[in-house]
Amino acid sequence: MKQGFGYLLATVMTAVCVVSGCATSQTNDSAASAYAAATSTDPAARAAITTEAALAMAAAGKPKPVWTVPTEEEVASTLEKKYLDATRGWVALKKDGELRFCKRYKEVGSSVPRINCLSESEMRVQVDNMTKYRDDMRNKSGKCTMNVGCGAGF
Repeated sequence: MKQGFGYLLATVMTAVCVVSGCATSQTNDSAASAYAAATSTDPAARAAITTEAALAMAAAGKPKPVWTVPTEEEVASTLEKKYLDATRGWVALKKDGELRFCKRYKEVGSSVPRINCLSESEMRVQVDNMTKYRDDMRNKSGKCTMNVGCGAGF
């Protein structure tokens, strides 16, 4: 009986240690830390994630992606004005050298904020689709097409 209780106690203690270890482990090269550095008003925090530090982490054999904060000039040289205007509310980050635009949001029904990132090409497609949709709606409004609710022939 005592031996069964000992096994149960050991199992519960192991589970508590594993769960607490998983809940407290965080890495410095994650998207969340890069997002926090990019949105910080403190220049020292923004400078904490530099390309040199990211390359050093990559050279150390880290399997996780390397997130860095690009300069405003890098972002401006990559995108045209209409795409730059569309990304005003987004945070620009680089993942392994690829430019991405990220935004923090909460999913419906959840109180846990998540970070959603779009690549440069995904952002371009999204802006182009929204522009096309907006133009289509503007062209259709106020126009009467044949036999569709305009009173033509009714």
